[in-house]
Amino acid sequence: MHRAALGAGALSDEWARERLPMHGARADFLFLVAREAGELVGFGYGYTGAYGQWWTERVALSLTAEQRAEWLDPPHYEVVELHVRPSRQRSGIGSRLLAQLLTRQPHDRALLSTQRGSRKARAFYAKNGWTELAEVDFGTGYPPYVALGKRLVSDT
Repeated sequence: MHRAALGAGALSDEWARERLPMHGARADFLFLVAREAGELVGFGYGYTGAYGQWWTERVALSLTAEQRAEWLDPPHYEVVELHVRPSRQRSGIGSRLLAQLLTRQPHDRALLSTQRGSRKARAFYAKNGWTELAEVDFGTGYPPYVALGKRLVSDT
């Protein structure tokens, strides 16, 4: 599914073998799948982000001090992966997965990153209420990214 959604940008088998289990041990880890007629059509996951984690540290370098104080210093949720099978995109699956991730986590803010050159992804997140915060350089071998944030409103 990941390779089908991302093609050449898909993560490696190393990601599934090593990184995903490491992420699964992090606070508030949540992994959701979407199925239709028994077929896996999407998945997403995230966890509580914190300084000292690879992604948070790299995003922190791209944010202003004021942005770090607002978005990274308080406890926050990081949406790490969100993918929908290409043949099922634009049918609401991604929006529903994202909404479920956000309503099941404990924080009042969430962050994620997406490739700067992906107009579809950036439009998807804008449609779902995310604000672009800064361009992020994850280093050699990575395309340019954009960090996004969203304030979450509790129903309680």
